[in-house]
Amino acid sequence: MPTDRPLRIGVISTGNWARAFWEEARHCPDVTLIACWNRTPEKADKFAQRYGGDRVPTLRALVEHPQVDAIANFAANSFHREPTEIAASAGKHVFVDKPIANTVEDSVAMIQACEKAGVTLMVGHSSRYSGTARTLKALLDSGRLGPVAMVEGNNSHSGGTRLTEDKWRWHRDEAPGGPLMQLAIHTFDTMHYLFGPTRRVTAISDSSLLPSEIEDVFLTLLEFESGLFAYVGTNYISPSVSYLRIYGRGGSAYAEGEKITLATLKKDEYWVTERADESIPEINVPAGEMSEFARAVRTATRPETGGKEGLLALAVVLACLISAEERRPVEVEEALGDAAPILSSYR
Repeated sequence: MPTDRPLRIGVISTGNWARAFWEEARHCPDVTLIACWNRTPEKADKFAQRYGGDRVPTLRALVEHPQVDAIANFAANSFHREPTEIAASAGKHVFVDKPIANTVEDSVAMIQACEKAGVTLMVGHSSRYSGTARTLKALLDSGRLGPVAMVEGNNSHSGGTRLTEDKWRWHRDEAPGGPLMQLAIHTFDTMHYLFGPTRRVTAISDSSLLPSEIEDVFLTLLEFESGLFAYVGTNYISPSVSYLRIYGRGGSAYAEGEKITLATLKKDEYWVTERADESIPEINVPAGEMSEFARAVRTATRPETGGKEGLLALAVVLACLISAEERRPVEVEEALGDAAPILSSYR
């Protein structure tokens, strides 16, 4: 791809998240919107009117559009593999919103299709690109927190209370794990960014609070390959919350939304804690993701959140599902099955 022009994007699925994403991503100078497609033409028309580009009649027409370099797929989880394989076979690069897919089988097929075609595959794990995550990473790398004892995270909101049977997130085969797949996976990936891969999980769940097929609540204990322990909670019924707390010997960082408070012991006062807010850079996350996507395409190098990072985050979700159902700890490699060797170089 020439480096003197933006990466030209074709958008698949123009629903609420695609609109929210492109409202910010359109400010990225490294990409430009060329075309869009939706099964419902009226939705694609509204998207094109708002953000520009052509509305094309079919997925194949989008992929074969002569000016499209790459697709950005915001469709339901179960519609990630087919567009990826079609795009890769046409030599087009692929950005797919998290999760990479619902199954290991589909994820592996996507990774292999893009590797065979020599095109970039990037998974939209947006949380790690935030100013909050970047600041936490800097705090850890600086040593200010000292040895880390434990980590806590929660990503929840009341979206499950608004689901109806005609929505894909209502159904277990479309959104297995409910908030685990849709929300907690953000926390899993961000923790991988901060602390490395997960080795083992122990999870419990509840599905008695809402009428949909999916679970409503998940509580998960993670054991990282480093030996560190973490807790992650998620639910689909409470007011929105997203936090990450890191407990270290030198200090504890409490991150919620776009605020981080650092707690340290007052000098010579063993039981007295001092608190101060950390400065967090303002980052346009969708624009940042698109810049990373364009960089990876231009340099023919792996994006920060490539297929393997997406597969690892998915494997943690799938291991949690097994653990909750069978009431036992589950190794992430068990959830990966025969695909485990794919992550050997990453892990």
